[in-house]
Amino acid sequence: MRKIIAQENETGKIYARGYDKDGRAILYLHPGLENSNNEMNNMRHLVYSLERAIAATAKKSGREKFNIVISYKGFKLKNAPAISVVRHTVDILQNHYPERMYRAYVCDPPLVFRTFWSIVKPFIDPVTRDKLQFCHGKAGRHVLMDRFDLETTERCACGTRELRAFNSTEYLNAPLWKTFDE
Repeated sequence: MRKIIAQENETGKIYARGYDKDGRAILYLHPGLENSNNEMNNMRHLVYSLERAIAATAKKSGREKFNIVISYKGFKLKNAPAISVVRHTVDILQNHYPERMYRAYVCDPPLVFRTFWSIVKPFIDPVTRDKLQFCHGKAGRHVLMDRFDLETTERCACGTRELRAFNSTEYLNAPLWKTFDE
């Protein structure tokens, strides 16, 4: 299992880094960095990442919910997951981690995402759907400014300074309850 997580994590497509203003971990998803088409290994990596965000949040603030930031920087259609992967991801979030996600911020989605969203939207529970916030332009920046300290947030989520590049080996060797750079 360790080898699978290491392989899935090596590009930095999913990892926890930092917290919102209330101590909830931020789980960054970078679909443009997808490096695998093995659905089960992708799901194992997702569950590991969710558990890590939950553990970090509990340790930091005693809270139970976490944030997700989805950055579409570098995304190309060839990186788009199969619909089965999207359904599986939604199933895991809705049925195995209900009420664990505080908010999901979709940052600067490409135009093609609208079509993708129209396909996926019916499969998402209305409560979960209401937790999604699309962030682009000035309005998106204000949403993110309200929730995050932009000094410690990645640029993809309107962070104001360059943070250290993600290091998968360092991240995976740190205790489960720590986010990257902690």
